[in-house]
Amino acid sequence: MTNVKWLSETFDNSLQQNPNLKINEIRSKALRKWNTNVTLSKARRAKIMASEKLESSFKNQFKRIHDYAHELLKCNPGSIVQVKVDSENGQSVFQRFYVCLKACKVSFVCCRPFIGLDGCFLKGLYKGKLLTAIGRDPNDQILPLAYAIVEVENKDSWTWFLELLIEDLGGAEVGNACTFMSDQQKEKVLWPKVEESNMESCCKYISPSLGKRDVKYEGSDEEAYKYLIGIPPRYWSRSRFTGRAVCDTLTNNMSEGFNSVIVEARGKPIITMLEEIRVFLMKRWATNRIKTCNMDFDICPNIRKRLTKESNLSKNLIPSWSAEKIFEVRHYAQITNKFAVNLDNQDSMKFLNLDLENYVPIWFRRSTYEEAYASIIFPVNDHLLWERTPYVDVLPPFKRKVPRRPKKKRRLEQWELRRGETQMTKGGHRKKCSICRQVGHKRNKCPTQHQADLPGPSQPPPQQPTEEITQPSQPPTEEMTQQSEP
Repeated sequence: MTNVKWLSETFDNSLQQNPNLKINEIRSKALRKWNTNVTLSKARRAKIMASEKLESSFKNQFKRIHDYAHELLKCNPGSIVQVKVDSENGQSVFQRFYVCLKACKVSFVCCRPFIGLDGCFLKGLYKGKLLTAIGRDPNDQILPLAYAIVEVENKDSWTWFLELLIEDLGGAEVGNACTFMSDQQKEKVLWPKVEESNMESCCKYISPSLGKRDVKYEGSDEEAYKYLIGIPPRYWSRSRFTGRAVCDTLTNNMSEGFNSVIVEARGKPIITMLEEIRVFLMKRWATNRIKTCNMDFDICPNIRKRLTKESNLSKNLIPSWSAEKIFEVRHYAQITNKFAVNLDNQDSMKFLNLDLENYVPIWFRRSTYEEAYASIIFPVNDHLLWERTPYVDVLPPFKRKVPRRPKKKRRLEQWELRRGETQMTKGGHRKKCSICRQVGHKRNKCPTQHQADLPGPSQPPPQQPTEEITQPSQPPTEEMTQQSEP
């Protein structure tokens, strides 16, 4: 016979992996595994008991957050780890945690001066935000630089994170030489820290803003132009980007990719989550060090694929000589697609039969890739071997309760809600109004329904059949009633 205590201990690990485990799932698993019927109340009490144990494990990890920071600095000397706490009634309450490993700082020296900024939600018992700074390695892949846990994503938390990041990377001089990719909400935070010309906005966040301002893509190009021209082109136009970043990306997908890798870790206790992120970085650095031994070319694999693709596209170009080493190159099919090139500037290497790999910048070479991942992220001991620090125990942050039911899914943007022209609806066809003949609504929700009820100019109003009612001026006499009888 199963009791509540045994049942809670059995489902302790399952609840830790999935805090949203439902009561019916516990009952069905007990029936399937042990052929035992568990009542609804017993399953509910077992989940409550297991949840209390889980919450205590979350709280205990906050108590040793200073010990973990000390152990992380001890195993990885030269790293930067900061713990920020808030004082409440004489007790220390957790507020923020920042990590920038030395290996990440050393690797950034070999990367292009391009940094993507983003934040994601934490899904554990104590909510918060995880802020990340991601760079691009010589193989055009992600290279995490720093990450921090904050209470909420606002101007104050981003300012705190960016001040530490810029200081760790080399100060304001290095920060002004870098290009930062972010959404439109972080520009005001970056202005006091870096030069305004070194910021780029992710086009994925600019295009939904057009829908927020009721801009119609089909026929209102003037409205879209007015909105875009209000944003300085240096933030969203590739033609206005400075060449210092040596990067032509227009979206912040590299930060989104890192967030998807740690999606499971974001629902675990704080030290467990931080350790999973560190282990992911440690494995990535070790894997990329081995990858350099298998490279047969002097150019990184992803860069070489793109170089080969661009070289094959040059077969469709026809040069026309202008003077000395100046040519006009046009596409054989698209006449308006023309370029002015100068051979002295190495603009037409294929025409001169030159080796393309000799003109690839040093950012994308194998030697740079080896140097970027030459540093090591060292492992960390178990919590039983950590040294006790003199700091007082830290309490977990206070839970903030929203006044309504929490949302399970993120809010979709306007471009994500738009259906394709070839996509069929539930009924097998697009809804079509029988009044205005427009697609997207029915007759009962037609905006022109009140106009359709009015009579048109070509159709005369229908005449209602009228009944002639005559009332005699005098009441009928007896003779008149008798004559009407047969």
